[in-house]
Amino acid sequence: MSIPVPVVMVVHGGFWSGKYHLNLGTSFSVDLARQGVAVWNIEYRRLGAGGSGTRCPPTSSPRSTRSPVPVAAQSPVPFDLSKVRVVGHSAGGQLAVWLAGEKQTTVRPERVVSQAGALDLASAGERGRRIGYIEDLLGVPFAEDPDRYRAASPLHRIPVGFGGVRPRHGGRTGSGEGEPAVQRGRARGRGTGGAASRRGRRPLRVSQPETECWKISRAALLSDADEF
Repeated sequence: MSIPVPVVMVVHGGFWSGKYHLNLGTSFSVDLARQGVAVWNIEYRRLGAGGSGTRCPPTSSPRSTRSPVPVAAQSPVPFDLSKVRVVGHSAGGQLAVWLAGEKQTTVRPERVVSQAGALDLASAGERGRRIGYIEDLLGVPFAEDPDRYRAASPLHRIPVGFGGVRPRHGGRTGSGEGEPAVQRGRARGRGTGGAASRRGRRPLRVSQPETECWKISRAALLSDADEF
């Protein structure tokens, strides 16, 4: 009988826009699969995709409605569902870390890697700044529904129930700027300290699988160590 393999979910970025597709995650997925893990390069509901001018609520994400369990039942290779890891870039990083805070899921991620994730969707609005693509995502200006912004913002949901989660990307969203942060999840309902991170030199470098940034992220996704 085959040994069960870990599962990695890849969540692409691109401003949560229908102009960008899961093909952005293909090269990363192929690279991970070559390392012997099962990889799920997912698609999600995006602005302008699946509806004309539809504005997505903050929960339009690969959350509880996206589970590897049905796929595992049909796979010839057994999955180790105790080792479900998620990696997301930019907008995908926001969705990945948002998912980490969800408790009502069929399978909760063991680990999340956020590559220049847009982890703060609310602070700009709190300062009176309006950002068009975030308003498009959430459907209303911040002043009309600040709770909606905070519910969608991983930074504002701390603690998310993961031990060792620490957002490290500041308030930059959608630009791809920041550093990939590695968050280790133990679903303990506490804590924001202790995360490994690496600052990228150029905004788009984390989106290329041959770069040092991706190698660091890949090592974190594949490691079985408690600290990485």
